[in-house]
Order: sequence, then structure tokens, then C-alpha cells
Amino acid sequence: MGSILGIDGPVYHFLSRVVELILLNIVFILCCLPIITIGASVTAMFSLTLKMVRGEEGGLINGFWQAFKSNFKQSTLVWGLLTLFGMILALNYFFLQFYTGKFSTIILMSLVMFSAIFCIYLVLIFPYIARYKCTIKQACINVLKMSIANPFLTLLIIVMTLGPTVLMFFSPFVFVIKIYLDIFIGFSLIIYISSFMIRSMFGKYEGVEIEE
Repeated sequence: MGSILGIDGPVYHFLSRVVELILLNIVFILCCLPIITIGASVTAMFSLTLKMVRGEEGGLINGFWQAFKSNFKQSTLVWGLLTLFGMILALNYFFLQFYTGKFSTIILMSLVMFSAIFCIYLVLIFPYIARYKCTIKQACINVLKMSIANPFLTLLIIVMTLGPTVLMFFSPFVFVIKIYLDIFIGFSLIIYISSFMIRSMFGKYEGVEIEE
């Protein structure tokens, strides 16, 4: 019993991880407040959670800040491009309801395809930037290659990462629970869990030459 509750036991490790995720969640929310810094904040959090799941422990606050600064320009540009792309997709879906031409089915299929690509980049490009030193072009190419090579794992990551946000708009109860959890641990917990799957995907290509 003493070993279970001891400083090296699973209970202590679990509680320590929960505290770390709560602190990480708070830092993440504060750094996201300017809105434009969301991309850099997501990258910084993935930088830490990917290290956590790999057993590479380090300073929490300092580690987050270092990752935030080192990836700021790249992540902010990617975030801006994704935001623009997302707005264009939303506008196309909005205007599609007023289109009555014979190409509506083809247009809808095209929008679904671009939406899938958007979701892939939304959940994978920030952890890729957090893990590897590369250009945005390299990140975009390699993320697309990995997602095509691992479709089921990619779908699982998308569902895990974006699913709770989608569900909250279909149920007032889920909406309230999601907001409450997000304030304390929701964001960091989802990214932490998804980091195990992302690590599994990235691990297949560790040491393999990537696109230059």
C-alpha cells in the first residue's frame, strides 16, 4: 500500500500529471487571449505534451515559454492561413444553401474534401512544428503524406481533438460541461491524450528522411 501511495507510486504520478495539466491549461488560455497567438500557444502546448508522453520531463512554465517564443512566427503565420481558409470554407457552405444549379452536388463534395484537408492540418500541423524544425512548406507536405499513409489514426486524432467541440453545439448540457472543463483542464487534457496517438504516428517516421 505504501508503494502505491509513495512518491514513486502510480497515485502520486497520476496526481502530479493532473496538476501539470491544470497549470498548462491555465498558461495556454492566458497566452491565447490575444487570439492571434493561438497558433503559437497550441504549438507550445504540443511541445510539452509530446515530451510528456515520451517521458522527456522538463520545466513546465519555462518549457512552454521557450517553445512559444521559438515557434511564434511560424505558428502564427500557419494559424492566420488556417483561419483564412476556415472562413472561406464557412462562407462557401453558407452561400451553397442559396445555390440551386445542377453542380450543387459536385460543389458540396469539393467542400467536404477541402474540409477534411482543413481538419487534417488543424490537428496535425502544430504538433509537427512543435516536434520538428522545418519550413512551413515542409510541414504541409509531410503532414499530408503522413495523414494519407495513416488514415484511420488521422481520423481518430481528428475525432479526439475536434469531436468534443463539435458535440458541444448539439447539446446544452455538453456545452456547459465542455466550457467548465476547458477553464480548468479541458484543452490540455485533450491535447495530452491526442499526443499519444500523434506520437504513435510520428514515431513511424523518426529517423526517416523527410521532405526537404
